[in-house]
Amino acid sequence: MPVQIVDRPALRIVAVRHKGPPQDIGAAFDRLMAWAGPKGIAVPPAVGVAVYLSDMMTVPPQDQVALAGLTVGPEVQADNTVEIHDIPGGKHAVLLYQGPYAQIGKGYQELFAWLPTSGEEPAHQSCFEINLNDPRQTAPEALLTELCLPLR
Repeated sequence: MPVQIVDRPALRIVAVRHKGPPQDIGAAFDRLMAWAGPKGIAVPPAVGVAVYLSDMMTVPPQDQVALAGLTVGPEVQADNTVEIHDIPGGKHAVLLYQGPYAQIGKGYQELFAWLPTSGEEPAHQSCFEINLNDPRQTAPEALLTELCLPLR
């Protein structure tokens, strides 16, 4: 899985907060989709975005915090169910992972193994994932996810 340096645009997401192991974020996405579906905003061009706010290397899994998000325009506002977050654009290392979400850690291992020899430095921003296809309509082995590491 090659890593590419990409100048990513900023993203605006509506999100539900998740606390606990990253592999359990699916429940937060379920809550988000239950909110977004009736509003008609859970359809393309919107894409799912997971933002990992905790350092997975130092924070115990049960204490990790993440956002289960969906890209939206300025017309969507926060309420008592969802938050609005802006993800800065700019230079990112991006690895395209193909496969089930349960094994996505392999992609992160490759991304972080690439970093020390890349000549790049990570920015002090959260890593995030962009889901390029719908897990409700795509076989797990065919899921495509961009793993994005902000760079300085």
